[in-house]
Parts: sequence; structure tokens; C-alpha cells
Amino acid sequence: MPVMPVVPVVPVTTDRKQKRRRGGTLLVTLAALAVGSCFLPRPMRPPEATPATVPDSARESVARDSSAAEAARRDSIARAQREAARQDSIARAQREAARRDSIARAERAAAARRDSILEAERAAARRDSLEAARRDSLIAAARRDSLASIETARAAVAAELAELRESGPVFVAHDEAPRLVWDTDAEAALATTLLPVIRAGGLDADIAASIWLLVRIDGRVEATAIQVSSGDQAFDAAAVRAARGMLFAPALRGGRVAPVWVLREISLLMR
Repeated sequence: MPVMPVVPVVPVTTDRKQKRRRGGTLLVTLAALAVGSCFLPRPMRPPEATPATVPDSARESVARDSSAAEAARRDSIARAQREAARQDSIARAQREAARRDSIARAERAAAARRDSILEAERAAARRDSLEAARRDSLIAAARRDSLASIETARAAVAAELAELRESGPVFVAHDEAPRLVWDTDAEAALATTLLPVIRAGGLDADIAASIWLLVRIDGRVEATAIQVSSGDQAFDAAAVRAARGMLFAPALRGGRVAPVWVLREISLLMR
């Protein structure tokens, strides 16, 4: 242990002397402290490590190990990258395969839909064809029946007309008598037939002849027979010519047209 110096204590006699003494004492104390600090023990520093000398073979081994570790690390990274790339390629291939499968399914569905529509259209066409054939067959049958019935009716009417023509004027029962179709053309035809005869013979304007007319189902006059003569042969002949040119609405019997004899008075003023 260092020995601290002993500072003597001097009694103060007066104030001035005491101040001086105090100042001197302070100086002495500071000097003693400064001298004593020289003898204080200094802290011990740890010895500095002396770098060990590493052999070249060890350094080469460490370098080789480090290079091998770095190469292994790079290989591991490369393998991981290749594996990731392979996984990505597999995933892309799977996605592409799924997309192609989806497209193929959609195409198959569309083809099936088209086939179904075509089959439905063909079936509808077949039904329409069969229906059209059936309608045509029915129409043809109806036409044949109609033609047959028309021919039969015509034959019956022709036979009846021939019979009436041969029998001469007779009354035949009917529902509705023939009606004369009277217009300006008919009036003009009557006038041009009768008027010249009346003028040439100096006959009265109201001269008339009663004539039987056999009216066909088409309204034309088939035959004539004079019932009551006008007294003038020229006028009777002109009246027959005028009667043969007349047009009638045919008679009806049983709801159907029929030939009948009808008696009309032919004159210049007839209606």
C-alpha cells in the first residue's frame, strides 16, 4: 500500500496569517496528492494474443473445404431451381392438358348438340314429309272422289237433259225456278233480234210469243218449243232465236242445280 504524506496542522494566530497558512496548506496538500498519485498501482492489461502461425496445408484444406461447400451450396441451389422449373413445367403441362380436355369436352358437347338438332330436324322433316304425303293422298282421293262424283252428276244431268229433250215440254217439280239474268246486254240482244222483224212486218210493238225453254244447269237454253204463236212466223222465229241467246240462273231441286222446262213470253217489252 502507498504511504500518504502527513500534512502538519499549524494553529492560526491571526486572520491574515490564517489565510496565508490556508493558502499554503492547500498548495502543500495538492502537491502531496500529486506526488502520492505517482505511487498508486496501475491496472494490469491482459496480454495481447500473438497470432498463431497457420500452416499452408491447413489454409489450402480450409480453402478446399470452403470451395467444396460453396460448390455444394450452388449445386443445391441449382438442383432446387431445376426442381422448381420441373414442377412449374409439370404444372403448366397439367393446366394445358386440363384446358385441352375442357375444350374437347365443350366440342363434344357442341357436336352432340348439333347432332341432336340435326336429328330433330330430320325427324321433323320426316314427319312433315309423311304428313304432306298423307295430305296429298287424302287430297288426291278427295279429288278422285270429287271428279268421280262430278262425272257421275254430269252423266246423270246429261241423261236427264236428254230425257227432257226427248220428252218435250213437261213440268218437272223444282224448289226454285230459273231466273232470267237481265242486263243491258241482254236487252240490247233482244232488241236487235226482234225490232227489225217488227219494223219489217209492221207489227205491233207489244206482239209476243209464249215459248217453252229447256234451261240447262249452266243457265243456257238447250231447246225451245212454241207454246202459243204470235200469229207471225217471222216473229216466232225471231223470238226463238232471242230465247236461245238468253241466260238464266239455273233451277234448284233438292239443293242442287237441275235442268227444267220453263215457259216464257218473249216480246220486245219483256222483263
